[in-house]
Amino acid sequence: MHNGFYLKLALQSMRQNSQLYYPFIISSIGTVMMTFVIQALTTNSGLSQIPGGDNLQTILGLGYVVLILFSTIFLFYMNSFLMKNRKREFGIYNILGMERKHITKILAYEIAFICFISLTIGLVAGILLNKLSTLLIRRMLGASVSFGFEFSSQSVLWTLCFFLLIFLAILLSNIFQIRLANPIELLRGSNAGEKEPKTKIVWTLVGLFLLGVGYYLALTIQSPIMGMSLVFLAILIVIAATYLLFTTGTITLLKLLKNNKDYYYQSKHFIPVSGMLYRMKKNAVGLANISILSVGVILMLSIAVSLYLTTDDAANSQYPSDVVSEIRIENSNRENEAATKEKINESIEQTSEKLSIAVNDQRSYAYLNFPALLNQSRFEVTEDVYASQASQTPARLYLVDQENYQTISGDNLNLADDEVAVHGTVKDYTEDTLTILDQEFTVQPVEDIDEFAIGNETTNVMNDSYYIIVNSPEVLGDIEKGQQEVLGDLASSISVFTQFNLENASSQQEINFSNSFRNKLEENDLVIGNVDTRVEANGNLRALRGGVLFLVLSLALLLLMMTILIIYYKQISEAYDDKKRFKIMQNVGLSDIEIKRAVHSQILSVFFLPVLMTGLHILAILPLMKKTMVLVMLNQVNLFPVSLLIAFLIFLVVYICIYRITARTYYKIVK
Repeated sequence: MHNGFYLKLALQSMRQNSQLYYPFIISSIGTVMMTFVIQALTTNSGLSQIPGGDNLQTILGLGYVVLILFSTIFLFYMNSFLMKNRKREFGIYNILGMERKHITKILAYEIAFICFISLTIGLVAGILLNKLSTLLIRRMLGASVSFGFEFSSQSVLWTLCFFLLIFLAILLSNIFQIRLANPIELLRGSNAGEKEPKTKIVWTLVGLFLLGVGYYLALTIQSPIMGMSLVFLAILIVIAATYLLFTTGTITLLKLLKNNKDYYYQSKHFIPVSGMLYRMKKNAVGLANISILSVGVILMLSIAVSLYLTTDDAANSQYPSDVVSEIRIENSNRENEAATKEKINESIEQTSEKLSIAVNDQRSYAYLNFPALLNQSRFEVTEDVYASQASQTPARLYLVDQENYQTISGDNLNLADDEVAVHGTVKDYTEDTLTILDQEFTVQPVEDIDEFAIGNETTNVMNDSYYIIVNSPEVLGDIEKGQQEVLGDLASSISVFTQFNLENASSQQEINFSNSFRNKLEENDLVIGNVDTRVEANGNLRALRGGVLFLVLSLALLLLMMTILIIYYKQISEAYDDKKRFKIMQNVGLSDIEIKRAVHSQILSVFFLPVLMTGLHILAILPLMKKTMVLVMLNQVNLFPVSLLIAFLIFLVVYICIYRITARTYYKIVK
């Protein structure tokens, strides 16, 4: 037969199965478009010249790898639905005398057509959207808006190669399935999973146990960054528990309902329970997929909403002045502290004179900062304070002697050798005494102690922090040595924090001043902990937010498309399977109203069971996500639960819309 015959047959088949092919083609176009835009942004020469643009492109580059992985899984998963629902058709072709090589030609034409349409429309849409994305990112980074057009041939070539390989792999996978199966298997391919599954109480209990372990880990991880391996472990355990509970727990529940005679033998319960019981083996994996993907969509959306709500004030709160520095004091004592401050002052004066930029509002103070576990009036310092997972969250201590405190606040506290003043940021310290590293002090009540030290506002949002003023540098030095003996390499050192403003300096002048100041500090042999400017901090934060925002929106869109299509294909597949069953019900005397009510009950249960599981997962990981979001929301991280709620409501609205659309399609097919 002529090749034109197979092309015509392929196009005709796609047209007849438009309910299956159109969603797949649309999602392929969307995937091509998103991956092209992210790839083009990572190579955009204009963005790399913006302050913070390099960091943004690095984030997008890393995210591109994740996007490629998800795109591959997504397209293969969607293709599996297509193949499953068309095996019967291929079986009939085979029985009618068409050889497997002829079916292979039909498949090749279909994939080639989908690939051509997806790449053509996806790349054109991606090129147009790329320009809009570039303008939005430049606006987010505070850069001037450029109306030029940069065409990235490298991104076009990379996208073409990548998706040609994916569609080729999909074609080979389809051919492999057809060549291995015999006509009878193909005819039965779309009817697999009809046997009633057995009750697996043990596996249900294992699922519940794993879910509890996963939730426990998620709720007790103190630092998502330090405990990254535990975070992944918790995710894997929760995913495994989700699959187990859907594949075994739902069947156990349905069997319990079936054993309840009063409940089961009612027409409105009998049909949906019986139907779901027979199909749950096939439905369960799909429902678990929907639940896991839904968690991903909500988290991505909540991150996007959080980034939208976060303002530049978050960065400003961490940088009280135009320029800040942190210099560690070697062999801390009163003389070395004074010498360090003198060298810092000289460096500032030399830089100011060299660049002809006046400095004002300058102040320097020495302080010590480390974590400790509070037990009534005792702050205990052990290596457990740096454990990634612990039952107790350590408090952050900021210690300063009263002379340095006077530099910060102008207040003279007149503390005795064995006295301290204490201020808690979250909880008031109400004890009369305080013990640190076996040194006991009497607490002198002082009102309105000023908070100090860079980074305090972010830390204070997440954990308890205590500001402790001691009598002298000698007392502070004894505490420093005590915690160094316990913590070793993890111990902190007394540092001099310096902050100052630059008079009438532009953003670039502030950056130049910071670089020159750092060079002077190095020339004076000082141990530099950090030298930074508020301008650079704002630029880096905007870059981080911009990169993460584009990435999470792309991933959210991809996961949402995947969720929608899984629901859609599952409903279509279920509808064709149920068509014969409901015809039998009509024949045995059930009215249309009774059938429709039973169908509605079944669809409602199948649809909203994953939403219920998603809600539980979201509640369990909320504390962990809040700790992670400190990286981009800083001291505004308390807004994250609001973002999560907004994201969940958005998802719920979309989900209900999907439910209405697919339920209508289901009814049409069944009737």
